[in-house]
Amino acid sequence: MPTNNPLKTILLVSNNQDLIETTRTNLGSNELYDLIAEMGNREKLSDIIAETQPKLILFDFDFDPEPIQFVQELINAYPQIAFLPILTEAHMANADQVMLTGARVFVKYPYQQDTLSLTVKRAIGYKQSEQAISELASTPEAPTKHSHVFTVFSPKGGAGTTTFAVNLAISLHKQVKEDVLLIDGKLLFGHVPLHLNIRTGNSLTDLIPHLAMLDKRLIRQVVVQHVSGIYVLPSPLSIFDGQGVRAEDLFTVLQALQLEFPHIIIDAGSHLNENSVTFMDASNKIMLVANPNIAALRDARQFMEVATSLSYPMDKIMLILYGAGKRLDIKQEEIENILKMKVFGIIPADGDQMRRSLNEGVPIVIMKPTCPISRAYKGVAKKLFKTFEDIDAKESEKPVNGSGKRVKRFFIF
Repeated sequence: MPTNNPLKTILLVSNNQDLIETTRTNLGSNELYDLIAEMGNREKLSDIIAETQPKLILFDFDFDPEPIQFVQELINAYPQIAFLPILTEAHMANADQVMLTGARVFVKYPYQQDTLSLTVKRAIGYKQSEQAISELASTPEAPTKHSHVFTVFSPKGGAGTTTFAVNLAISLHKQVKEDVLLIDGKLLFGHVPLHLNIRTGNSLTDLIPHLAMLDKRLIRQVVVQHVSGIYVLPSPLSIFDGQGVRAEDLFTVLQALQLEFPHIIIDAGSHLNENSVTFMDASNKIMLVANPNIAALRDARQFMEVATSLSYPMDKIMLILYGAGKRLDIKQEEIENILKMKVFGIIPADGDQMRRSLNEGVPIVIMKPTCPISRAYKGVAKKLFKTFEDIDAKESEKPVNGSGKRVKRFFIF
């Protein structure tokens, strides 16, 4: 009987019999994969790859005495194949070098619960998405225009990402006098409409069924214009709809939105997952929101480690101190020393005004445009505007393919 989901061949390269058997056990119950184990050396590996035509290569880092160089050679030789390095604890010190080979994801051995199966799925999904985007970029219809995209994120819940994103979007709109789109990227429990007192049934999920025909007319029907002048793309009203959004579809939507809006701010919240990473990958800058306390700074430092594993350059991260100015706050100089980066902007604390702003659904920059908090947002927007020239210069330097279309990155973790 024919199947609609042919098996995906996975080639396991290892000389460790225990690892091979453990991998078989972990993937044995998954009917999507056909696992082929290969023992030996690098001389015969090219013939095996040509014979098996795998979708993914699981590469044991103990297979070769120079594993990083070998993996890099394999990735260059077989760009159509997904690579998933297997690292033991002894290799973890070199994890950052592994990511720089282009493998992007790795799995730690011994495996933990369903980690292997999940990571295999993500690695294959990443490669398929990367190829689809490259094909899209090579067509005559591929977009050449780019906008300024900023993702607001905090690894600590309750840090104020939504309040910051909302007020920054309005302040930026006033600064640039151009369209600004605010995306509620918290696909579960998003609160952007609440902060803006917007009542609508429209959401990001209204665009996903029309991925093949996302034009200006459709986008303008779904986004909602706030009285401040900014446009808003709310998150799904239903939790079940939000759970069903795939990272690759989200990326396609973002590409279409970048053609329509010159400036986009995304509230990605505090949950690090495939969708929030997709927002970050599509962004020119990540605005890392941190409160000036020990817990928030600990989480921010851990996020910086994640950012390194995602191959983000340090200048992609902008540090925002939110709710600063309290007596027991950690000082700015100490924060910069801890995180090894300069503070880009500071939003002062004023709990009563901010609570009133949220309760009334009127952003503080509209409710009290001359107060210290509003002036701080204006300052951040003005400073952000000054980065546009540098962003545009870097965009123009990105490699292009033969048709002159820019290829965008897309990672799934």
